[in-house]
Amino acid sequence: MIKVLFALTLVALCQGLQRPTILRTVIRNDNFLLFEFHWTPVESEIWTDPLVGYKMRVWEVPNAVWDTKAKKYTSADGEYDVLMEQESMDATKNSELVLLQEIRTPADLPSAAYLNVRRGVTYEIRVAAFTKTHESAYSLSTRLMVHPPAPAPSVGARSIEIAMD
Repeated sequence: MIKVLFALTLVALCQGLQRPTILRTVIRNDNFLLFEFHWTPVESEIWTDPLVGYKMRVWEVPNAVWDTKAKKYTSADGEYDVLMEQESMDATKNSELVLLQEIRTPADLPSAAYLNVRRGVTYEIRVAAFTKTHESAYSLSTRLMVHPPAPAPSVGARSIEIAMD
């Protein structure tokens, strides 16, 4: 009987939190670039161990290989393009991830912003929920890259001058 109760307790602890899902991403450009992420709220299934909060991890992905399924979005003013890709599995494509920041939010705030966005850098974002005793699996990854703006054409860009000897 004690073994059965122990087994049921262990199963309950393992299933206490579901992984969050990133639902919406906002890219803002108000004097500087930032990413804002919103995810599904999660509740602890163990009433004695309530949800404490979320942690969003932001990695830089050096030498990222973009999948053909990546979507390209252009800002309304045409100032920049954004590539975005969401993973369909847990494994990352690149083991050379560099952790840039871990942002923690309280349980009643299923969103966070990352402020240090640089153009031309690929970022990977994942979110996990946590209680005092355990944490959920991380969400599926979201990868983003803001393309640098195309250089403005100069007057001399339309002609070529060749000096003859």
